[in-house]
Amino acid sequence: MEHKYWNQKPSSFAETVELVENYVRAQIRQEVKNKRLCYHNLTHALAVKRRASIIFGAIKPILSQKHSAEKLQRWESLTDLCAIAHDMVQLFDSSISAHQPRKHLIGLSEIQTANKLLQYIQNLNQELSTHHLNSAVLFSDFDQLIIRDAITATICKNDPQAGQASYTFSVHSIYQPYLYESDAKISVVGSIVALADLGALGIDGVDQYIQDGILVFLENNLAYGKLIADDCFLVNQQQSCYDWADENQIKDKLIAMTRFMFSFAQERRSRFELEIAGFAPQARQILRDKIFLHLSPEVINKIKARLPIQENVSLAELINFLRDSINSNLDIL
Repeated sequence: MEHKYWNQKPSSFAETVELVENYVRAQIRQEVKNKRLCYHNLTHALAVKRRASIIFGAIKPILSQKHSAEKLQRWESLTDLCAIAHDMVQLFDSSISAHQPRKHLIGLSEIQTANKLLQYIQNLNQELSTHHLNSAVLFSDFDQLIIRDAITATICKNDPQAGQASYTFSVHSIYQPYLYESDAKISVVGSIVALADLGALGIDGVDQYIQDGILVFLENNLAYGKLIADDCFLVNQQQSCYDWADENQIKDKLIAMTRFMFSFAQERRSRFELEIAGFAPQARQILRDKIFLHLSPEVINKIKARLPIQENVSLAELINFLRDSINSNLDIL
């Protein structure tokens, strides 16, 4: 058991969750260091936790009509924990060479995250139980089911139906199957965490959405991170010191990225009603009117205007756009 994450016995379940969050934060920092993660880091984890907390708080009055205050308090703590922990482990396809973009194997990171987190929780439970604490302070078996459910709820897949004539989404469509399943959910926690995970545009707006999109790209294409951060590409002189790609290849790759960001923004708007269908009608109205305020045609047009997606855009313009969009994050590349 790793004692360094706690030095006094918790007196409530919320305090026990806080102990586990301390462990999660340390694990994320180590994962970032080991794997050069500029997106799946503590900043992203805390952003998802914040968005999940906003969603939970907004619909809590609706949930309270069917659930006790004690249960909701516990679910709220579990929502916080799952949101911050959902990307704790990041695994990439080991068959991909160092010169190719990194790629996640679908679901593997989330499953390993849940396994690692629950192993820690079970060890913590065992140790805390020797201090004869009230059982309500510990993680119950049902709490652990909620945790596994909520973390795996964030698994993203490519939609096999996307691109068909009868379907409205692009051929590169990414979605969370959990939100589309008609089976009754264990709790509301999984749906909230999933919505929060891909909720940067809807909740935080255009600037955060664009920055996140660029950081995801740079995390999976490490050489491009160096290109942006090190000024190796002399924008004003249109010169490159990279041997692995010529300027046309770089430009094509970056335009493909910005175009995907635009199409994905369109999908975030198009999929919204499908993704909140499992909530009660009153909760859906709150999510539309008070939380996901940036899923309008006007915002989508604003994104289109901001992104350099035109065929005649120069490589210098693309590089400058990336640098300007993530200026405060250059040090993590």
